Amino acid sequence: MELRIGVENECCLINVYAGKNDSGPVYEELPAKYIEGDIYKLLASPGLALNLAKGDVIRIGDAGRPADVLERGGNFCIQIYTDEVSNDEIERLRSGVSQELGGSLDGVNGGSLALSVPSSNGVEAINQFFDDFKMRTGIEWYYANIYKNFDDHNDETLLNWWMH
Repeated sequence: MELRIGVENECCLINVYAGKNDSGPVYEELPAKYIEGDIYKLLASPGLALNLAKGDVIRIGDAGRPADVLERGGNFCIQIYTDEVSNDEIERLRSGVSQELGGSLDGVNGGSLALSVPSSNGVEAINQFFDDFKMRTGIEWYYANIYKNFDDHNDETLLNWWMH
């Protein structure tokens, strides 16, 4: 894994561990602000990596393990995976997340989307917004940074970082 180290507060692209496949580790390239050493602040939520969101301060230590979250940025990372989403629906989602929730559409790759939504909206309002999206499209959505054991899909123990 290559890290691009720069000057403090300089924007750069970093490779964040996102899991493994048959070929070995998988990384996701994310925009970040360099802080110091192997510490960065994420400028976008990931579309593949779990337990991270825009605004989080992270440490990239071992290249074969997920990044350590040093400080939460206050955003939920919402991930959507499907074969295809219409451009009209993507625009409706982008506009709604921005205007209604003060969030952002951080990435689109085919039918995969990554969004950042401030936790200050409250879980109920966020659930309602994305449940409306699911009712319109039939497409499921997921919180990507709320589970303590994000590697175990059967363990739904919440981190509750947004409650503090």
